[in-house]
Amino acid sequence: MNPHINEYLSAAFSAVAEKAVKQISFPTALRALIEIAMFAGVFAAAGYISLGLSLSAMLAPMVPVIFVIMVASVASGVYRRDITNSIMNIYVHSAYGFLLASIGFLLTIGLFFPAFVDKKFIFFFLFFSFFVSNTVRPLVSGTDFMDGGGRRTN
Repeated sequence: MNPHINEYLSAAFSAVAEKAVKQISFPTALRALIEIAMFAGVFAAAGYISLGLSLSAMLAPMVPVIFVIMVASVASGVYRRDITNSIMNIYVHSAYGFLLASIGFLLTIGLFFPAFVDKKFIFFFLFFSFFVSNTVRPLVSGTDFMDGGGRRTN
């Protein structure tokens, strides 16, 4: 292979890896507890309403599902302090994290908890997780709601 191609590929992989590592940021303990409780509540409500399950029957799948969702949020960069200056930044990172979390959620329940593979449950959980998380995240992140969506004023 051409040595110039190797240098180019090496530089490209380094840039992608550097960007990916920059995205990773962990939430504060309080914020993590709030979001875990939020997702656990949505999971419990979805399981109770759509599947008629008790909370004790939902604990085993709830833990790995919430873990996958929190890891996706960490990977999306939604907890980075430098994005909290604009509510639009939070929404963009939250949407990206939700896409990753949705894929992880579907894989987790599909592979390990087939009893939860129910259209009603999946829709209810994903629909309300999206709206609840995008309501709670700006409130607990300290975002300035009067920023005009990140636009500059002259």
